[in-house]
Amino acid sequence: MDKGKFLVFGAIASLGLAACGGGGGNGGGGTATAKPDKVQIAAEGPFTGDEASIGAGALQAIKLAVKDFNNKGGVHGTPVTLVPWDDQHSAQTAQTLQAQGISDPTVLGIVGPMNSGVVLGSIQGLQAASPPLPFVSESASNVKVTDSGNSVAHRVNARDDAQGPADGKFLIDQGAKKVEVMDARSDYSTALADATQKYLSDHNIPFQRDAAKAGQTDFSTIIQKVKSFGADWVYFADEGPETAPFVTQLKQAGLTIGQNINFLGTDGEEDPSIISKSQGAYDGAYATNITADPAGVSSAASYVTEFKNEYGADSISKAGPFYGSAYEATQVLLQAINNSPVKNGKISRNDVISHLASDTFSTIFGSVKFDAKGDVQGGGIYVYQAKGSDMVVVKQVSG
Repeated sequence: MDKGKFLVFGAIASLGLAACGGGGGNGGGGTATAKPDKVQIAAEGPFTGDEASIGAGALQAIKLAVKDFNNKGGVHGTPVTLVPWDDQHSAQTAQTLQAQGISDPTVLGIVGPMNSGVVLGSIQGLQAASPPLPFVSESASNVKVTDSGNSVAHRVNARDDAQGPADGKFLIDQGAKKVEVMDARSDYSTALADATQKYLSDHNIPFQRDAAKAGQTDFSTIIQKVKSFGADWVYFADEGPETAPFVTQLKQAGLTIGQNINFLGTDGEEDPSIISKSQGAYDGAYATNITADPAGVSSAASYVTEFKNEYGADSISKAGPFYGSAYEATQVLLQAINNSPVKNGKISRNDVISHLASDTFSTIFGSVKFDAKGDVQGGGIYVYQAKGSDMVVVKQVSG
């Protein structure tokens, strides 16, 4: 799959790519001779199971970021060890995995968790640890992730309260008259659907609200309601697994995307595999994402090439929507660790948290700095459309 023809957005491209402040060297608070005994970070997400389509590519990106960092010298000469935590989109599983890291002071941070529900179900344990265990998420968008005053929380992606209004505005700009608003009964999907619904309501656009269950395959009842309502758009805030059977059944019921119905999905639905899984029924559908695709950003061109070289020429088409933000989040966490002082062969998580809060980081998408809550400053929302066998970026709607 060649995404090289993606539009390059000035707001992102103009940031440029500074040299990664990661491997080797003094690193801010350290000294030229200080060397930590051991440095570990965790990668957490749904790496197997029904959401592996968003997690597996992110894990590949994290592994590559750690490899690149270690090739530049690691943390003052100490290579970073990556520990994968497959939470399978379960907060309970996450708590068990995180407990292992909390008890090991050489685990200095987490890239992830990816899912908002997992973050919200486990963040108190990370915050209450002594010292707290920080994380940098590449995709958790629920506003509560960073609005609860936890110093451990950081994310490089935009929030639901940015994406929801942006999605609602896009629907209105596209001429939506009646919108079927759907969620998948998760913390992520419900909050995002609520935000979009509010924007539609505030702008007097009629809507109907429904919900799908995780793993649902029969959508006949919802589709009949869509028909009876006379919706010209379906907005489905979902993480991906339910979309292919839903749009397939839409078409079987006589509602063809781009003809007599239109479709806007969200992050997990910016996935080209949905096109093939639905036998083309997804063609013409739109989906928004809370982070840019590296293939559309000039400063990330070398990373895209490296990813293909590492994982295969077709790897981008399988990487999912967060292979860029996962690499970016890893760069940020590793630089914060590298900028922290080394004392008696150890780095404190408290110092890592301090540097996450104060430093500016160089990434494939340009400079990253967090605000007081841990949200990235200037995050964007991007609209993609299913065309042929690819998801092609067509517009930046905020950021």
